[in-house]
Amino acid sequence: MATRQKITLQALQELAEAGEAEAQYALAGVKSAAGHKSEADRWLQAAADQGHGDALYTLATQQLDSARAADAAGHLRQAVEADSVSAQRLLGVLYADGIGVERDWRTAVSHVVSAARADFAPAMRETAMLLFAADPDDADGAALIAGAARRDPCAATIAIRRAVGGRKHADAAIAKRALRDLSEGRYSNIGALRAAMQSSPPQQTAAIKEPDWDRIESIVSNEPAPPAIEPETICTAPAARAYRGAFTLEECEYVIACASPRLGPSMIVDPETGQSRRDDYRTSLTAVMVPADLDLALVMINRRLAAFAGRPFENAEMLSVLLYGAGHEYRPHCDWLPPGPEYDRNGQRVVTALVYLNDGYDGGETHFLEPDITFKGASGDVLVFENVLSDGAPDEASRHAGLPVTSGAKWLGSKWFREKKYAF
Repeated sequence: MATRQKITLQALQELAEAGEAEAQYALAGVKSAAGHKSEADRWLQAAADQGHGDALYTLATQQLDSARAADAAGHLRQAVEADSVSAQRLLGVLYADGIGVERDWRTAVSHVVSAARADFAPAMRETAMLLFAADPDDADGAALIAGAARRDPCAATIAIRRAVGGRKHADAAIAKRALRDLSEGRYSNIGALRAAMQSSPPQQTAAIKEPDWDRIESIVSNEPAPPAIEPETICTAPAARAYRGAFTLEECEYVIACASPRLGPSMIVDPETGQSRRDDYRTSLTAVMVPADLDLALVMINRRLAAFAGRPFENAEMLSVLLYGAGHEYRPHCDWLPPGPEYDRNGQRVVTALVYLNDGYDGGETHFLEPDITFKGASGDVLVFENVLSDGAPDEASRHAGLPVTSGAKWLGSKWFREKKYAF
């Protein structure tokens, strides 16, 4: 079917009904786009039943919740057998986080490195980020980013950040080409990258080596440990502490780049119903990074936030990435939850961890109202604060606001930690 051009819907339907798996998968996409969910599900299942790799992968992404995670893992394994590199990457996430399978970092890495060796750009870039966690100047990591940058926007952002930061083995020509590509693609943070290129024009030319895959796998098979950083006390009521320089500029840009395509209006939890809804109280954009959106580099970043929060990673909600434009704010609020179904299911939000992802904006401080303390992190800083008292009761002193951004744009990562394992 790959060679057929401009096939009509009727012809596609006939091929699907005749049992052609590729046509069934394509028809599922058409029906889904038209809002015909039940028909879309039927054709997707039909293609998956025939072992169609993309259909199995898509089916797995629809099953990625706590109740059906084992089914998702099973479909991903089948998709890997059908040579789906996307399934290899996502199966890696499931093994890294223990979702529907026994947690096994080495197995996770083996899936992702296999996809990277198949020249799949997203797998190449996430493998590079794991290498950079061990050594920001890693030559194999630079080679993988160089190879992926032309085909993958996230890799392109890292190529630029490495070049303007003077990292070893970065290449000015690749960075300049990446900037052009991202400009044409209207990348959300393009203004910051353009300013960085202007203020620190890269000059370096690098000879790009062939990746040493045995070396790569030996390094990334060891799960990256969080950096040892002494906390800085911000205030005692609420209990708040900062970890300065917890993430590199490349890691911050990586989070922004991965989240950008998923941004939508931010939500609040309704105190009456416990349900999420839109409200003018919170005017930012948010991307909630669910398991299907993750890769091993983002898993590493989530793990680091859990270490700084001092809470089990299993208790964490999904990472939310927020974009505040000029005039955007989050008015005074508390992160602890009112009684209701969400509280009963996962317990209280006991700790909040915020990672500041960029500089170059005015305003936007985090303001604790009762002690009247403001905090503005630099790129890569993490702020952790407790939402409850030692007896588990909500701490009213944790009431805080995201003050209005007066110019520029503020990017922030937010992660809440519950009392018990988070069921998503």
